[in-house]
Amino acid sequence: MPRKRSRAGDESLGMDANITRKDFLNTSLLGLGAALLHAPPPAALVAQSGGDATSPPEHMADPWTGYGGVGDYASANGNTAPVLAAAHKIRDGVYAKLPADTTDTGQVYDLVIVGGGISGLTAAYYFQKAAGGSKTCLLLENHPIFGGEARQNEFLVGGYRLLGPQGSNDFGVPHAGSGTQSDEIWTDLKLPREFKYQDWDPNLKPLRFQLDNYANMDGVDETQVDVGYYFDENSGVSKPIWMLNIWKNNLEGTPYSDEVKRDLLKWRHATGESTDAFRRMLDGITYRDYLEKTLGLRPEVTKVVEPVIGLINGASPDAVSAFAASQIGMPGVARQRPATGDLPQSFPGGNSTFGRYLVRELIPAAMPAGTDFEEMLMAPVDFAALDRPGQPVRIRLGALAVRVQHAAGAGSAGDVEVAYAKAGRVYRVKAHKVIMASGGWVNKHILTDIPADMKAAYGEFCYGSALVVNVALRNWRFLYKLGAPASRWYGDGFGFCCNIRRPMVAGGYSPPLHPDKPIVMTYYVGLYTPGRSAYEQGVLARARLLSLSYADYERQCREHMVKLFADAGFSPKRDIAGIILNRWGHARVLQPPGFYFGRNGAPPGREIVEKGYGNIAIGHSELNGHQSVGGAMAQGKRAAEQVLA
Repeated sequence: MPRKRSRAGDESLGMDANITRKDFLNTSLLGLGAALLHAPPPAALVAQSGGDATSPPEHMADPWTGYGGVGDYASANGNTAPVLAAAHKIRDGVYAKLPADTTDTGQVYDLVIVGGGISGLTAAYYFQKAAGGSKTCLLLENHPIFGGEARQNEFLVGGYRLLGPQGSNDFGVPHAGSGTQSDEIWTDLKLPREFKYQDWDPNLKPLRFQLDNYANMDGVDETQVDVGYYFDENSGVSKPIWMLNIWKNNLEGTPYSDEVKRDLLKWRHATGESTDAFRRMLDGITYRDYLEKTLGLRPEVTKVVEPVIGLINGASPDAVSAFAASQIGMPGVARQRPATGDLPQSFPGGNSTFGRYLVRELIPAAMPAGTDFEEMLMAPVDFAALDRPGQPVRIRLGALAVRVQHAAGAGSAGDVEVAYAKAGRVYRVKAHKVIMASGGWVNKHILTDIPADMKAAYGEFCYGSALVVNVALRNWRFLYKLGAPASRWYGDGFGFCCNIRRPMVAGGYSPPLHPDKPIVMTYYVGLYTPGRSAYEQGVLARARLLSLSYADYERQCREHMVKLFADAGFSPKRDIAGIILNRWGHARVLQPPGFYFGRNGAPPGREIVEKGYGNIAIGHSELNGHQSVGGAMAQGKRAAEQVLA
């Protein structure tokens, strides 16, 4: 429940500033005001704002969704209230029977793709590549812009345009000529293979910056970047202290007992095997059991790694399989990460750049012509070009698929009917083939003729939530004083880590890298509940994610930053230029034991689902288990090949 607040407290946090329309669009937002604390549920907010569930007004800032930034993604920060309200209509059976005024468009496409994330865009790309532009494809996307979780937030602060990821980020450049799908995509899309990052002033003290938003996390690449660790009474110290790069000095001086230090170091340097037998063994137990029973480590080790697993795997180590932990490279179950080498990279807006490049290939008129990297990063999308009649590929935004079924009935091999809601109306089109690139939590409701075994398999899928928060700072002198571009803390708090990145630069796009100039700081917040099953953790996480208003979360973030950074000179009222929330109710498919290889000799549900049925193929990233841009592309390609076959 939100805590009672005082006017003086909100003023000191910068929550009560008067905001003009101009200030709002220039990301000087300092709060939505005290009246927004007890916000109504998202569905009610849509009605109050007058927005349609699938077509939210530009720059909408209802009390639940909050500020969305500037640019093409301003009305699409995570799952907004209108998008959430529309999706819940599907869950609640509103479209179990289509309304009498459903419009049959008479349109028939060679392929309809449901879902405009990376999987759906990749599926469209491979389909059109094989067809040579001779076939028609309609892609339905329920958000105001394509990309799925691979979208970005944009700020304007002090004359600088700053970008941050809404969710998906992280890539490694494939080796040219390797023959991998990643190399193929890189070549086809004409993505650059070398990137430039902002220079650091040699007159300032040296700092090791990360290039993405994961490197600073325990067990990832935290030995290669500068991380400040905050210990307080939750960690057993009487007075809060900051320590720098604790793993570099083998945890010397940290408030852990000698026994716990030895176990933490044993965990950090443990290496898994690459055999099939080892992988199957890992899929049969939880990561906690592997750490504590197989490796014999103390429970304190599990507690240290819990926030990382809770974020990236979506649930605590006692609920996800040890194989799920190996998929994200966790110590003990995966190969040991090198202490030196290339760090994972991220585009300024995370993996949104992949979506933009794919759309450029599908509908050239929608994106800048040519191969200029700066234009591909920064140029606005021509939304009018996305859904023009007569072009081979059309992308229809704000279009929520509500029913998908074979026209001649279950088990038939004829055309597929697809009904979708847009701007308050329901429409119907037909397709020779359909690819479901939307998440399983949607598919199981709208595939009305789905086979029983596939429906049962989808029934075993459960999902964790995540909150990604981008904070635009007018300066980050307080981090410079601490000597750490990234921060990590333990116990209760707003998430468990935050960081700034070394900005990527391209042509005239050159965000600053100086402690007295603006930058974006990003929080990745996992929502998990140790001691509960994976399914229960997912339900509790969504309830928690959806229960608070924007102002509640903004306040938590500001208070937490004061707790950590005030002694280093941070002032929320002076230093914060804007805050954007990105709520992802189904951020991760949860992977309990048996998810990858099945239980009791039965095949895993993901293998049943990816077979598809009739003229419907299914390809979404969660069928890989661990979700990544590479996995999404792989599923999109597989689904395209399935319908082409």
